[in-house]
Amino acid sequence: MLAGVAAGGVLAPINSTMLAVALPELRDDFGISHAEIGWLISAYLITMAVAQPIGGRLSDQLGRVRVFRAGLLGFLVCSLAATFAPTFAILVALRTGQAVFGAVLIPNGQAMLRETVPVSELGRVNGLYGAVMSTSAAVGPLLGAALLALGSWRLLFLANVPIVAVALLLLTRLDYTDRPARERPSIDWLGAALLTGLLIFVTLLLNSLRGGQGAVLTLVIIALLATFGLAFVARQRMTLVPLVEWRLFRTRAFAAASSHVLLTNMVMYTILLTIPFFLREAQGKDSTQIGLLLGAMSILMAIVAPLSGRLADAIGRRWPALAGAVLTLAANLVILAGLGQDVSFLYLALALALLGLGIGMSFGPATTAAIESAPRAIAGSAAGTNSMMRYVGSIVGAGILVGVLNTDSSALPGIDVFRAIIAVVTVFAALSIVTALLIHRFPPESDDEVTDVTPADLAT
Repeated sequence: MLAGVAAGGVLAPINSTMLAVALPELRDDFGISHAEIGWLISAYLITMAVAQPIGGRLSDQLGRVRVFRAGLLGFLVCSLAATFAPTFAILVALRTGQAVFGAVLIPNGQAMLRETVPVSELGRVNGLYGAVMSTSAAVGPLLGAALLALGSWRLLFLANVPIVAVALLLLTRLDYTDRPARERPSIDWLGAALLTGLLIFVTLLLNSLRGGQGAVLTLVIIALLATFGLAFVARQRMTLVPLVEWRLFRTRAFAAASSHVLLTNMVMYTILLTIPFFLREAQGKDSTQIGLLLGAMSILMAIVAPLSGRLADAIGRRWPALAGAVLTLAANLVILAGLGQDVSFLYLALALALLGLGIGMSFGPATTAAIESAPRAIAGSAAGTNSMMRYVGSIVGAGILVGVLNTDSSALPGIDVFRAIIAVVTVFAALSIVTALLIHRFPPESDDEVTDVTPADLAT
């Protein structure tokens, strides 16, 4: 089961880090600005954020394996089509399709593990799962750089074909009994549309950080953001089956752990996207050097993730998450202190390795704490909601990056611009320490005492 769900789960991280290396090439190939290339990132992240809770709820209602298989097949079709995308707009549309189908894979996999693994071993198993995810993220930059050296960024999308094939093969060998709650899905589609609009206007507002679009347009964006936000809140209060399992946030452990995941991913994703532009546009580095530096961060994440999982089982979820948050803050301070035109490759590699160590230490225990605080019957919804928080963090991080870098296609940002981005990220890293302090050590119930929500509860 771990091999099967991990094979599908790696598609999201490997595509994120692999494509990050190619962003400068894509920008040059299509002749677009930083703001425009940012929508290739933002459209994917917004869709993933909205679709995560939907994918989790569908797995609760229709069955984990059925939804997992559909996600794999849809992701494959979109990847093949993206290889031949003739325009940037079509590429963004197909990348969004990848997000729609990829969104069901992570919450489904985490839900299957939650249902079958005892609480006493859940940290270790989630650590192994996290190690596979981090390893794929580490391989992504190296694979992306190698494929770019062989030819075009289009080869990056073909790399998904063997991954999906392996996942589908493992799925046929999976011994898992589905217990769907109902045959007809009950999804808050209006809530999903409102959340999509809300996140789009959040992105537009962040993209306007450097100004240049006029006060009137900014006020219109703020007004529409407020309108969609109020409408989304009203919809979630009115509907019987809201898009997101908001009741989970009444539990301190879930709220703290999910907030920690949001802040940690905000830090990681912003750094992941900032470094390629800094190396290319401030130092003139090539794709191979970019891939090696991003790999330095991801490799440490992969190494430490299973160790932090075992540690979380032994001493509790809180302390590994807190230690990781402290290391993450230290890494950001190191990057901020040394970032300059002549900063050495080795300095950045060590700083990013420290960042990978911190994120790898904290991410798994926080995710485990969030999912284990929910009843098993809604494990998919809990995992989807937690994953949504992760992608909301990525959306904010990417929006800040694009907003600060937002120049026309011929202008290159200065060192002070990159320092400003890292300074903002450092504040998020400091806030993640506070959320780590509120994560529980162990769930209050034993594995046999968890109160399950019945299928009838889900049906209503």
